[in-house]
Amino acid sequence: MTENPSPRACACNGANIVVLACSGASNLGHLADLAARELGRRGVARMGCLAGIGAGAAGSTGAVHKARRVLVIDGCPTQCGRHTLERAGFTELLCVRVDQLGFKRGESPVTQENVQRIADQVSRILSADAPSAGGGDSPCCQ
Repeated sequence: MTENPSPRACACNGANIVVLACSGASNLGHLADLAARELGRRGVARMGCLAGIGAGAAGSTGAVHKARRVLVIDGCPTQCGRHTLERAGFTELLCVRVDQLGFKRGESPVTQENVQRIADQVSRILSADAPSAGGGDSPCCQ
């Protein structure tokens, strides 16, 4: 696996950023999950457990409460990840949707190249959004 070093250099340097991802049944959910794991490998963010948030698990919710920033990567317009976090009371979210990054349900293959492309794009979004917690200002959080 080759890595592009420039997107790895996030202004936040992974400092207390938690990323949670849709892991839905479609290719886009799978890509979202793998991209979140890649961000963790790069040190850009620490992966949290979205299922734990939905279940109200203290460890999962505690980790998100302690985070300086919360990033959610959803695969599609349904935004299950975002809605799960909002129902758990988390509102200061930076939301990214894989379908808004140029990937299509049922068409974009789950490949290492696509995972890297998504992780690179999310790293750039994080860098551009570094001064704030994201709120609803992200172009992908609509």
